[in-house]
Amino acid sequence: MKRVVLTICAAWLATVPMGCGPGSPGESAKPNPEPGGSASQARTYQPIEPNAVVLWDRQTTETADLLRELVTEFNTGRPGLQVTAQYSGGYTEIFQKVRASIQAGKLPAMAVAYQSMTSEYIEAGAVVPLDDFVSHPEFGLTAEDRDDFFPSVLETNRFAEYGGKLYSFPFCKSVLMMYFNKRVLAEAGIEEPPATWDAFLEQCRQIKAKTGNHAVAFNVDASTVDGFIFSMGGDVAAGRESLFASPEAIRVFELIETLAKEKLAYQITPNSYDDKVAFAENKVAFFFRSSSHRTSTTEVMQGNLDDWGMAMIPQVDPANPRTVLYGPNISVFETTPEQERAAWEFVKFFTSRESTVRWALASGYVPTRKSAAGDPRMQAFWAEWEYNRAAFDCLDHARSEPMIAGWQRVRKLIEDAETAVLTGLKTGPQAARDLKRDADAQLRRR
Repeated sequence: MKRVVLTICAAWLATVPMGCGPGSPGESAKPNPEPGGSASQARTYQPIEPNAVVLWDRQTTETADLLRELVTEFNTGRPGLQVTAQYSGGYTEIFQKVRASIQAGKLPAMAVAYQSMTSEYIEAGAVVPLDDFVSHPEFGLTAEDRDDFFPSVLETNRFAEYGGKLYSFPFCKSVLMMYFNKRVLAEAGIEEPPATWDAFLEQCRQIKAKTGNHAVAFNVDASTVDGFIFSMGGDVAAGRESLFASPEAIRVFELIETLAKEKLAYQITPNSYDDKVAFAENKVAFFFRSSSHRTSTTEVMQGNLDDWGMAMIPQVDPANPRTVLYGPNISVFETTPEQERAAWEFVKFFTSRESTVRWALASGYVPTRKSAAGDPRMQAFWAEWEYNRAAFDCLDHARSEPMIAGWQRVRKLIEDAETAVLTGLKTGPQAARDLKRDADAQLRRR
């Protein structure tokens, strides 16, 4: 069993941590200087491949195959510049490559990026605001299309610090979920997964008492911590000030400290899927990951859908739930009008009603459009398993992480603080206060 699980996890290690039809982008070869780059600064970047619209992405295995299939469909019968998707490493590697390319003066047409990364690109004057593309009467989005996107996935691309402009567009969106092992819960005499954090802690203690094992395997991750703080009713930043010393944030770190001290939880090896291995071997009852891990978890559990489920993370107030929205957006870079227009046309195609449903069904990401709920394919998929719709239902309660320059550095500080608590180096309150101090120092840097 362990060998099977490890093999499946290794295959997924490089994958996963939002009325335009397929034929609409048909005139992208025409130069169009109107939308795009900032009028206040001269265009200083050139495309890395003048004759191709390059997308730097991180998808592998089946999702990479589907992405390239969609790219081929977009390119078919379309004159002029052709899109090509290039695997460019993980998100951090892509971020580093883009920063190096900014220094070199040559950029891809577009790349996947988190908001904190895009903030850095905006500061460098390297990314294109998409508002004029979106509203363009010829090749923009209709009002109906704009309204079809979930507000949370669209607004997570509007940067208040930079005039509220749309500097990226939803690409692959997911929400933080709690995965639970029904076999372990049943062994501990528990019938339903916890809806509140108090119930979660009580169940963890019951599992430890009944099974002798840890209840939770923690993958140290900044987005998970942010999601926990949201679920406690708190926030992580206000303007350029962090809120890690708030009562809600301190409560999260105190919870992590309690779980570690009572040996109810442990930290997995960084950059591994050891939490899924332990989950499949019935050694833990819970782990917290993106909803995009549904597909790989199904494989690790060898298709035994009766043995596990996924749900909204526990809440301090289940009547007002909150979780974190994450997954990359796509940024279009300042290059040439032709490259920018073609990149936007592809983004429009990829986020069309048809494409978003196909992508969601194959990848494990959530569809970014509300109309997906009425698609027969989505309805059939949701009917297959009672938890297939769980992530989609969380979208109305999902919140974006901060979209400010410097937050990429803060993420590392969050993970260091979580590790310090899990390993007993700091108490929860101490870690929260130190994190507040260090995060604010980073956010004062520009």
